Amino acid sequence: MAKILRLETGATLLEVTGNTLVGADLHGAVLLYASLRGTDLTGADLSGADLCQADLRDVRFDDANLTGADLTLSNVSGASFERALLSDAQLQAVSLGNPSRAGGSFREADLSRVNLKNSNLSGADFRDARARRIDLTHCNLAEADFRGTDLTEANLSFSSLASAQLQGSSLVSALFNGSTLAGAKLNNADLAYTSFNGVRFAEADLTGALLSKTVFARCPDLHQAIGLSLVRFLGPLSLDGETLRHALSRLPRGFLEELGLEQLDVDRLRGAIGAPTGASTGA
Repeated sequence: MAKILRLETGATLLEVTGNTLVGADLHGAVLLYASLRGTDLTGADLSGADLCQADLRDVRFDDANLTGADLTLSNVSGASFERALLSDAQLQAVSLGNPSRAGGSFREADLSRVNLKNSNLSGADFRDARARRIDLTHCNLAEADFRGTDLTEANLSFSSLASAQLQGSSLVSALFNGSTLAGAKLNNADLAYTSFNGVRFAEADLTGALLSKTVFARCPDLHQAIGLSLVRFLGPLSLDGETLRHALSRLPRGFLEELGLEQLDVDRLRGAIGAPTGASTGA
């Protein structure tokens, strides 16, 4: 008989037939404050389960069903959710007990509409995950790996993605308000309809990124991004006055042409804001 114990008191929360929780049927189980560190829950059915404030460090949830489960305030540092079904699950403020690198893997997981706001997910692996409409606001995502991830309509506002890897990811219609992308890799990412408002771009690599109806507002260091002359324009883009005020003299000609600006218009704008006039930087 496998037992699931409560943190601190050691009281039994649940007994499961057999001596393993691999593939266990825990649908709708109430496991509040559960002590599960290092447990193997591969293939388990935890749909609708209550795992709030549980110790889930280094737990293996690979191929598990956590649809609609609630893991709010749990510590999932080092946990593996590879190929897990997590759609509509609640994971607010997870891994806050680890102030540094939380790690963990969500590789190829279904994270559609998952709520992960206010969480520490630094260094986590999200490669090839399906994360449409995911809520990643107010998160620490520094050095996280989102290569090939579908982040369509994701909300990444007020989060740090410093040095994160987003190569080849889909960020169509994603929201970045007050976010940090300093040092992030956005090579070949799809940024169609993406909104960047008050975002930090210093040393972010945009080489090969796809831009179409993309909006840059209040991004004073946009010109400090890498690869601006190598982005691919599939449609027009928008830059607001504040962004232009800081970046106009150092933006590639391609950016300005997509705004419909001729060289004379650029020189007039530069004169109006006190920037040097003359030829734009390379196409």
